[in-house]
Amino acid sequence: MRASCRSLYLWSRSLWGSMLISFSRIMMQWSAPPVTKPIYFPLNIRSLYIILPNPMSTTGSINTTIEGGSRQHEEEKVGPPHQIDGPTGTHNVADLPPAAGDAPDLLSPLHFSYHKQYIAFYVIFLFACNFLVPILLFYPLFFLTELSRRHIIGISSAALGLSSCFDAPFRLWRLTKHRMTYGPLGNDTWWHLDFVMWAYSFACIIFSIPLAIAAPIQYYNFFLMSTVMLICPNGLIFFVSLFSPKFHVWCSSDPPGTPMKPAVFYCIEDVAAVDFMHGREYRKKIHARYHASPPFRQLMLHLTVYWTVCSLLYCGVTALVSWLTPLEFAFAWVLGQMFVWGAVCSLGCRFIVRHGLRREREWWARKGQNQEISVEK
Repeated sequence: MRASCRSLYLWSRSLWGSMLISFSRIMMQWSAPPVTKPIYFPLNIRSLYIILPNPMSTTGSINTTIEGGSRQHEEEKVGPPHQIDGPTGTHNVADLPPAAGDAPDLLSPLHFSYHKQYIAFYVIFLFACNFLVPILLFYPLFFLTELSRRHIIGISSAALGLSSCFDAPFRLWRLTKHRMTYGPLGNDTWWHLDFVMWAYSFACIIFSIPLAIAAPIQYYNFFLMSTVMLICPNGLIFFVSLFSPKFHVWCSSDPPGTPMKPAVFYCIEDVAAVDFMHGREYRKKIHARYHASPPFRQLMLHLTVYWTVCSLLYCGVTALVSWLTPLEFAFAWVLGQMFVWGAVCSLGCRFIVRHGLRREREWWARKGQNQEISVEK
């Protein structure tokens, strides 16, 4: 029985290794810089992205060149040049985000587009690696074999975390190889990564601890806390960002010494610029939007508080189920709960975004009316 268990374990590892090589070749083609104009969604689902019709006033122009392909040159406001050359390695000073005093009178439109097929494929891949495959391995081995729980947990956890072996390396490749296209503004040092990359890497390191040691030390309830180890560090970072601390290092496009913005702002900036390949132009526009619109800043704050509370609730429920229920029940519950939690919280987030954008439009409409009245007087 021990020999068959070992052969099954080695077979599963070799299977995932071959899948990793095949999938990496496909993703290398998808991760190339875009050379075509993005397709924009119709306005009837504009709550999925942030867009207002008012154009931003242009006081300067920038010609952007995309590696691996060319795009049409566009004029965008970048504000007055900042003199921040110094020991931090800042070279691209023209790409720094506008300061708070450089806010334009009109809003900068944020056009967001993506390929739905890629999103659907990635969600299916996450579901298969982090729920379907572990369930199909765990319960047949648990009820139909005489294997010890130690071996069952070791075999069932082979697929957990496999998705991070794909998205993290490709994201790192974009930030380093094509930094002038996707990297943070104002800094071209290749190893200065963005906020999402650092937070995700830190969370993945902590996430791997229970996966690595729970089975050998036969502490199986600790294995069920692996998803908590992934969510909790990010929730803690979100909580700290609410107090706007000043960091002495770069935080995405914010130079050292800048008060930290709400963490949701950095997530939107980095994910849209890198993962959805909207590049540095999106980073410029979202910083201009943040400095120009007080309701937009309030929306970022509300979303950060919302996801902090959601993370706290997830960690509490998962801990209760992991330590107070049998292993055969908690295993499926904990893995499935992460996807249910993500879906429910996303619906709540969508409601908050729709409400916040509606308030922002009303605020700017009132501001425009007040300006017209003052001009008439």
